Amino acid sequence: MPAGDVAPLLEVDELTVRLAPRHGVAFDAVHRVSFALAPGQTFCLVGESGCGKSLTALAILGLIPDIGRIVSGRILFAGQDLAGASEAALRTVRGRRIGMVFQEPMTSLNPVLRVGDQVAEVMEYHWRMGHREALQRTIELFRQVGIPSPDIRLRDYPHQLSGGLRQRVMIAMALACDPVLLLADEPTTALDVTIQGQILTLLREQAQQRGMGLLLITHDLGVVASMADAVGVMYAGRMVERASAADLFACPLHPYTRGLMQSAPTLDRLDQARLPAIAGSVPTPGELPEGCLFRPRCAEADERCLRRPPRVRLGCREVCCWLHAQAPSAQIVAGD
Repeated sequence: MPAGDVAPLLEVDELTVRLAPRHGVAFDAVHRVSFALAPGQTFCLVGESGCGKSLTALAILGLIPDIGRIVSGRILFAGQDLAGASEAALRTVRGRRIGMVFQEPMTSLNPVLRVGDQVAEVMEYHWRMGHREALQRTIELFRQVGIPSPDIRLRDYPHQLSGGLRQRVMIAMALACDPVLLLADEPTTALDVTIQGQILTLLREQAQQRGMGLLLITHDLGVVASMADAVGVMYAGRMVERASAADLFACPLHPYTRGLMQSAPTLDRLDQARLPAIAGSVPTPGELPEGCLFRPRCAEADERCLRRPPRVRLGCREVCCWLHAQAPSAQIVAGD
């Protein structure tokens, strides 16, 4: 949670998103997820694929797929509840006050439009700016995000740019209207390590210079360690642990968090032929186990885990696990 008396820029409170496939049973893809983000803070959502991270970000912007809907909870952004906002109200927020960098720029950019025109269009729509003025502003944005020869690249199509440059175009588009909150969904996917570092540095610098809140979605704990002020660990649509980055890396509480950390390569494990791995996989929505959803993969599970674990608050952090429910400082916040 944001420290001190600073009011949250974004507060997601008990958010539940239900998907109803046309051929199948409805299920909660995001279940009672809560976190808050202060201005200038970076909050990372981390977890394996299929844990609900991206859907959480899409729910903030009202971009849930047609088969889904928010069934409960609030998404408070600068005092406005986006969970109950109309489409017209959301259009005034998307791109203007909240920017988003999507996971794959090649599919997010229109392949038949020049990249400069695509970025300029954002300012033409939200700021009613003329096309020529918007293109001049786009050149400056390209320069800010490190695109070389921005006045020339302005006229390129997406396929003419490298993956790293396409991602920089996406960041420029997200920053075009000076948003106060930036959502970045796996922004370094499919980029080589050097370019990944450059993109992350760019996001950090832009957030600091602009005083933006940054919600960063990733499965890479190295990214979390280098970027996050606070972290939420998601598993099967649930937030199983939430803490400051310093507390999380110093002492991870949930067995799933510890498993993620143990399976990450580090310099002191270079002599290991094989890294430890978490057994099994994330359960499918139609095959959720009884009790704790992580129980079938957890080496520390016992008979208590046949019941859904409570949400336990320990100081400034929270964890959903029976292992900590009886700790001296534990406060039971809620059940599942």
